[in-house]
Amino acid sequence: MVDNGSTDESVEFVGRHYPAVKVIRFERNEGFAEGYNRAVASIEEEHVVFLNNDVEVEESWLAELKLGLKTSPDRLAACGSKILFYDNRSLVNHAGGMLAPIGSGIDLGFMMPDKPDGCRQRFVGCVSGASMIMPRLVFLRLGGFDPDFFAYFEDVDLCWRAWLAGYRVVFRPSSRVYHKLSATMGPFQKPERLFFGERNRLLCMLKNLETRNLIVAVFVSFFYTLYRILGFLRSSKPMAALAILRGNLWVLTHLPRIVTKRRQVQEGRQIPDAFLVAHGLMVQFAEGFREFARLAALRSH
Repeated sequence: MVDNGSTDESVEFVGRHYPAVKVIRFERNEGFAEGYNRAVASIEEEHVVFLNNDVEVEESWLAELKLGLKTSPDRLAACGSKILFYDNRSLVNHAGGMLAPIGSGIDLGFMMPDKPDGCRQRFVGCVSGASMIMPRLVFLRLGGFDPDFFAYFEDVDLCWRAWLAGYRVVFRPSSRVYHKLSATMGPFQKPERLFFGERNRLLCMLKNLETRNLIVAVFVSFFYTLYRILGFLRSSKPMAALAILRGNLWVLTHLPRIVTKRRQVQEGRQIPDAFLVAHGLMVQFAEGFREFARLAALRSH
């Protein structure tokens, strides 16, 4: 168990009730990305499983993830679970994801009724770091999670880099967990969460897109960001608008480091963006914005 500087006596609780569990304890919150990176570096297991602290698992969730690895072709990077809402277990939180060219991921089936789909696994653009399994050596070859992300979209970025490097990502619906949405970072429009979301989607976009697609994405992203800022200002949420601006400012002040990371990703690229679109792993701009509009309407209720 990785403890990211918690103050709620959870480490002591585990020590008393589950003494067999090894605890990797950090004195401060290293974030989702770096916390996992340091933990994986300290163990020698063949596979690593990432599981958030705000999910409840079904009894067979891990066995199904392991089966997903066994029944998939070579060069598999990650296998992810179906995620349902903790408070409404008939609704889907995540049924695999698609990459969006403005840098974010799109949760397939979000807020839709759960449908029985048995063990039929399929290729997806990304899976959720809330519950996924990876071969440890593949995780290390890919460089792990990007520590600059801290939290949000670090799983999207890792899966995106995996596809570009010639690996595959699969979704295993028979592995099921229940997510207490926003239990860790708070409401969707919390300024800190908006900052991470805006900054990290830009990082994904700048690192992973081909140059010609990146030029278009930067242009589209400018107007998308402006639209969001004006929307928050109209809704009398100046701190939310400021968080979006802060995310963009962080990217501008760290461009040399981002360019270095982009060069590393692009030099290792094995497949073009067109492959991701053609195989349903990445949405096009119009499709992505339709989904963002649907999510915005859902959040407004």
